[in-house]
Amino acid sequence: MKTKIYIVTHKSFKEPKINGYIPIQVGASGKEYLGYKVDCEGDNISSKNANYCELTGVYWVWKNDDESDIVGIVHYRRYFVKRFRLNRPIDINEINKILEKYDIILPKKEIYAESAIEQYSIDSGFESDWDKIKEIIKEDYSDYLETYEKIMNNNKMYQYNMMICRKEIFDEYCNWLFDILFKLEKEIDLSQRNDYQKRIYGFLSERLLNVWMEKNKLKVKKLKVVNTEENIIQKTRIKLRRIKNEMRFKFKC
Repeated sequence: MKTKIYIVTHKSFKEPKINGYIPIQVGASGKEYLGYKVDCEGDNISSKNANYCELTGVYWVWKNDDESDIVGIVHYRRYFVKRFRLNRPIDINEINKILEKYDIILPKKEIYAESAIEQYSIDSGFESDWDKIKEIIKEDYSDYLETYEKIMNNNKMYQYNMMICRKEIFDEYCNWLFDILFKLEKEIDLSQRNDYQKRIYGFLSERLLNVWMEKNKLKVKKLKVVNTEENIIQKTRIKLRRIKNEMRFKFKC
């Protein structure tokens, strides 16, 4: 059983020393080489990173990793962890054991005040994107339409475009996802959007993953995701608070 977990990154970072975790530089086309595997070799969409975000790495794994039985996507600052080991990403043995009983590993769902459509519209300012996606699904994936309507009006979602699963499941998902996004790309004019809003396909795919998951009824193992950058910030705040309290105590004495 060959398992590879790809760590998507656009910058140098302190990588976890765990066998099977492989950093992949996304948007590497025309950029400074960081010493990692790059998403601009083989069949790739590296040049679209400004609009597709981590999906250029997802696409690369889909098209170019033909030897792995299990693949995963995590981020340079976000990792799946076990509840009792929050400071260490799950290792390959743990992953393989989980996938003996489950189809896929995903982050625990986030709960929002707004529905998926409303949340995206607030962030992007372009609710019409969903109308275009709906038309594509209606025409090419009509059996997904009811599920699409259900998920888009729901406020609970898997986020971050993170997953670990058998390669055949990963390939099935990517075939569905990129077919929709490439068709949508022909319908979208990005010239009036700012840099943040132009990250459209990365944002949309987070919501679309939920549609695909709901329709295909996979058995999901939900794991906590730890953001290592938030941990550093939190530790720094605690340390500063402790120093401040110590100084206050000395002053009183």
